[in-house]
Order: sequence, then structure tokens, then C-alpha cells
Amino acid sequence: MKRVSANVYVESGFVACNVAFVTTKEGIVAIDTPMRPTEAMQWRDEISKRGQLRYLINTEEHADHWLSSWIFGGVLVTSQETRDKLSRISVEEAVEKVRRMDPNELPHMKSFNLRLADISFTGSLNLYLGDHSFRLFPLVGHSTGGIGVYIPEERVVFATDCIFHHLKTWLPEAIPDQWLESLEKLGGLDVDVIVPGHGDICNKDYLREQANIIKQWVAVVQAAIEQGISEEEAIAKISQPDPYPKQPNTPGTEPELNRKNIARLYQIYSK
Repeated sequence: MKRVSANVYVESGFVACNVAFVTTKEGIVAIDTPMRPTEAMQWRDEISKRGQLRYLINTEEHADHWLSSWIFGGVLVTSQETRDKLSRISVEEAVEKVRRMDPNELPHMKSFNLRLADISFTGSLNLYLGDHSFRLFPLVGHSTGGIGVYIPEERVVFATDCIFHHLKTWLPEAIPDQWLESLEKLGGLDVDVIVPGHGDICNKDYLREQANIIKQWVAVVQAAIEQGISEEEAIAKISQPDPYPKQPNTPGTEPELNRKNIARLYQIYSK
């Protein structure tokens, strides 16, 4: 666990996304949850050492951000889009995600319930606790339900999966134009610290590189489409433009992720 500002603590060592909590005079606000139930229990206990968990914020609809939310207390907050998407997921689907990740975790899923937000919103939402304000706002592009969490008193923003810091960028559900707009939003904030959805803590200097990776993916796929190359040929021929490795312990292999990224961009740009 790393302390990134006076009251913000981030854990990057769990499976998949980064998780964090913020201490205030009136309790704790947590951002995202570990995907693995045993790690979620460990994180819940770590939070309890610091005070009462008052709010839990899930920053998007992908399972690595919410799958263990049922293990935690507090008022759960998500975007309305995330709530709507999760309402269509069955308990069996969620349990299957854990089985594929690690069958040894299944005994911990006996009490599982798919937790939906107590508070959801469209547009933006401000939460206030103690002397802290938590400004929640759309950060879409990687996903349709993504939100950022800006804490001006700490000069910290949580960027959800709009940033993969020095890790391969996932685009299987991407809308690149929206993603680039979200990165511009992040660039306009008065912050010292950006907490990415995946990868180590960074600052605004990385925003340009993340944007360039997305632009390069789009450029190579658009070039292939213009040359009349089929999607399958492109998957075989394209030398992926992302210089970073896939995060360990995330689903699938690196070639499979490349295939999904290219397939998604063909879906968008070959229309």
C-alpha cells in the first residue's frame, strides 16, 4: 500500500485494478474493490483499521472494479450506466468470473450477492465528508459507465481505466474519440497525482503518451481498412503499436488482447 497524499492510500498489488481509500474526519471513502474475494477481505480489514467505511465508489462496470463490492459496507455509488449494466448480470455469471480467475476462491462466493448502487447518477455528483469533497464526473471511452473521482483537497484524481500506466491498453469496448476527450478532462484538473485504473501512480505528464497509444492503435487499423485488408488479415499482420506489456494475472493472453483490440476498432472504423 502506498500513501500518495496526506489522506489517500492506494494498493496496486491486488489482481487487476488499483484500489484505494481516503481518510476523512467523518470516516472513509473507498474507490473500487479487489476482484479476488480473499484480497477483498484483506482490504476490508485494512480499511477498518483506519475508521468506518462511509462510501464505496465503483468507477466502472467491468468486473475487476465491482465484483467484491458485496464484501464491503458503506453506501455504494456508481454511475447510472454502471448500475444499469450490472442489473443485467446474473449471479451465475459473476461466480463464473471468479471460477475462471481462481477456482480456489469459490468457497468464499457461497454468500455472494450482486450488489447494485445505493446511489447512482448521470452527469456529475459531489459527495462531502468531513473536510473533503469528492467530485464524480464521467470518464468514458474505455467503458461507457466510467467515472473519475477528483479530490481537490488532496490534489488527486482517480482516472479509472482511462489510464493504463506502462501497461498494455485494453480497447475491446473502446470508443476512442470519447476516450481522448476524457484524457483532455483529466489534463484540465489541478492535480499532482493521477491514480490510474491499472499501473503505478502517475501525473499529467503521462496523459499525452496514453493519448498517443490510443491514436496509434486507431491509425494502424484505419490504414489496414483503407488498404482493403480484412479483419483476420489485420490480426495476423498488425504489429501492435502499444509498447507496454499486458498486466499479469488479467484474463487471456497478449495475442488474444491484441485480437480483441483490433476487432473492436474494425467494428468502429469499417462502417
